[in-house]
This record gives sequence, structure tokens and C-alpha cells, in this order.
Amino acid sequence: MKALMRHAPLVAFCLTLGVLFLTEGVPWVVAQSEAAPATAMVTGGGGASDTSEAAVTADKTGETMELAANETSADDKDEKSAAPAKGAAEAGDQASDAVECCEPGDTTPPLELVEKVPPGGLHSPYPDYKKMAADDPNLVKQFRLPGCNECHGGTGGGGFCPALSQGVWFWGNTDDVLFRLIALGSDGLKEQGFHRIQWGTVHAGMPPMGHTIKTADHLWKIIAFIRSINPEGTNPPEKVIPGKMELEDWEK
Repeated sequence: MKALMRHAPLVAFCLTLGVLFLTEGVPWVVAQSEAAPATAMVTGGGGASDTSEAAVTADKTGETMELAANETSADDKDEKSAAPAKGAAEAGDQASDAVECCEPGDTTPPLELVEKVPPGGLHSPYPDYKKMAADDPNLVKQFRLPGCNECHGGTGGGGFCPALSQGVWFWGNTDDVLFRLIALGSDGLKEQGFHRIQWGTVHAGMPPMGHTIKTADHLWKIIAFIRSINPEGTNPPEKVIPGKMELEDWEK
């Protein structure tokens, strides 16, 4: 009994360890055994620190690649969005260089306009010449002012030069051809590459009137009058006689 009392502290300590082992020891052992494979997989053969550094490096590499991909995608988007803007800017520049032709009331001198606008680009701002002549019975005055009547008669019916009322067109009957013929004369029209289509009874050339007719608008009104005195169906769009040009002359 005395011996048991003497070893009582040791017995109490052993009993305490036994209780701890029974209550906490088994879960702790199980937890350690489950964690062991994971630790082995992480550490591998190079140790935990090496694996950590590799993981960090991989993360940084992934982040760098992702950032690079995002930047490339952003650059592509910028280029795609910039392309239409660039195209629109170029189109705007071309449009600003183009000559708007032709507007009512245009005060551009006829000789200046034919130099700016390529052949085929002149179009009358008064296509409804019949209504214009009906609304303005004094339209014939526009014809007489620069002296057209001195050669072609007071109403365009002919003088010592051909009549302008027979529906016969020696160079063509488009707005572009008539404007250039009156402004430049027949010799100037030939210099621009046009060729005479037919001849009338008078073979004299048409003198240039572009220096006498001050504005493009005035010349368009003269052309409207000339069309109004020609027979039905001899003007565009019923009858179109384009100016005759050779390709090599156009290219010159």
C-alpha cells in the first residue's frame, strides 16, 4: 500500500496519457496520416521551399501571359476601331478635294470650273428646263447678254451661224459637253480630247465664250434656254448623245 502511494503521481500521469490518447490521439493520428500524402505531393523531391518558389514563378508567368494576352487583345481592338476612323478620314479628305458640281447660283467662272471638273462631271442644276422657261419668259435675255444672238439669232433660230433649235448636236448633247463647248469653244473642246460627231452647213468653229460669260450659273441658264427651244425628244433623258472621246485622250 505504501508502495502504491509512493508511485501515485506516476500512475496519475499514465492514466492522463491514456485518456488523452483515447480521446484525441486517434483523430490526430488519422489527420496526420491523411495530410502525409498531400505533403509528399507538395514537397516531392525538392522540398517545400522549392515547390513554393516554382508555384510563385508559375503564378507570375501565368499572370504575365494573361497580361500580354489582354494587351494584345486591346491593341487589336484599337487597330480595328482605328481602321474605320482612318478610312472615314481618308474619305473625308477625298470628299473635300472633290468639286461639288453643280449648284444653282454658282459664281465660279466657267473657264475655272472646266479646269477643276474632269470631263463628264458637269451637270446642270436646272434639269427641268421646260418649267424654267415657262416660269421665266425673259430667260432669252440670259442668252442674249453675252452676245450669243449676234451669231445664232435673237431667239437662237440661226444667223450666219447654225440655228440652235433644230435638235442637231455636233459635239453631243450632255450638260458636260454643252458647257465645255460654249466655255472653251470648239478648238478648246478638241484640246480636252473631244471629237466632233457631225457637221452642219456651216463649218466655222465655235468661239470660246467663257471669258464673256462671267459665272457658271449664267452659262447653265443659257443651256436651259437652248434646250427649251429644241424639239421634243431631242434632249436627255429622251435622247442622249455623249461626247466622243478617245481613251488615250482621256488619259492625257
